[in-house]
Amino acid sequence: MRQPPFFINIRPDFPMNIQDVQWQVIANPNALTAKRKMLEKTILQDLQAHGINYRLHVADGIGHGMELACQLCQAGHRHLIAVGGDGTVNEVVNGIYQSGVPADEVFMAIIPLGTGNDFCRTLGYPGAADFRTFLQRGSFLPTDVGMVETVVGGAATARRRFINIAGFAFDAAVIRETTKGKPKLFPSAVYLLKLVKVLFSYRATPVTIVTADGEMTDEIFTMAVGNAQYNGNGMRQVPMADPHDRMLDIVAIRKIRPMKVIANVKRLFSGEHLRLPEARVLHGDRVEIRSKEPVPGEVEGEMLSAGNYRITLESKQLNLLQKGEATH
Repeated sequence: MRQPPFFINIRPDFPMNIQDVQWQVIANPNALTAKRKMLEKTILQDLQAHGINYRLHVADGIGHGMELACQLCQAGHRHLIAVGGDGTVNEVVNGIYQSGVPADEVFMAIIPLGTGNDFCRTLGYPGAADFRTFLQRGSFLPTDVGMVETVVGGAATARRRFINIAGFAFDAAVIRETTKGKPKLFPSAVYLLKLVKVLFSYRATPVTIVTADGEMTDEIFTMAVGNAQYNGNGMRQVPMADPHDRMLDIVAIRKIRPMKVIANVKRLFSGEHLRLPEARVLHGDRVEIRSKEPVPGEVEGEMLSAGNYRITLESKQLNLLQKGEATH
């Protein structure tokens, strides 16, 4: 028996019946343990039982999720669901923009089944088991997407979109160490262990940061450019970030003693690290990072090629499922 139709808010005055479209589900099997694979199966069965049509695509390697999203958009599909963690979400977002299809025509949702699902925290996602209800009751709202360009000799040599946080200096050095072997168990604990390991070897680097707020040159220990608030499995590194305000929020931590970092790790989870005298907050829709010795950079756990960096917002926003009540 066909279930009653459900309508979700988009932009938010244009209701869409989620049962009238086919959802293209892009899953990353590397983000799923055996238990989560069972959960994934249960979620998809729940969608089917409620008359929500979908087609499953499995991304079987690094970059394949990006390729699938690009191909699906070029083939005319506009409704995508990413299954996995922040890395999977990043690949799907990059694929959408690489397709050449206007991003504001695309509607994307996330089933958070990765070891890290920090972007979903900002958007108020529930647990993966509640995805179908969330899809029925949530709203698709225009959401900002950032782009990092690696600049060498004045020219952009590489580009990568991000929807959560772009990290530089110590933050990226920790990611570089962590990605040598991504853990499936206790990811938060492993991340903290890697953080401590890198902490005693990384040195602050002279960096110039340019935003609408002005220009700052200092020895920078770590820096986060936030479209959203969380990274590192729950650290609220950019607590003021709003992915709908057409603005990037920057938190830079100047040179700081390793033991002081350890003493204030808990503050990262509450956002209270901004009270440290070493913290500096900047804002702007464009950020430039310059240094004589290139600092490492990363987006959503994916390392960037080395150089200086230019960070902007894409002109077209992406419609993303997030917390909100639909009008029936």
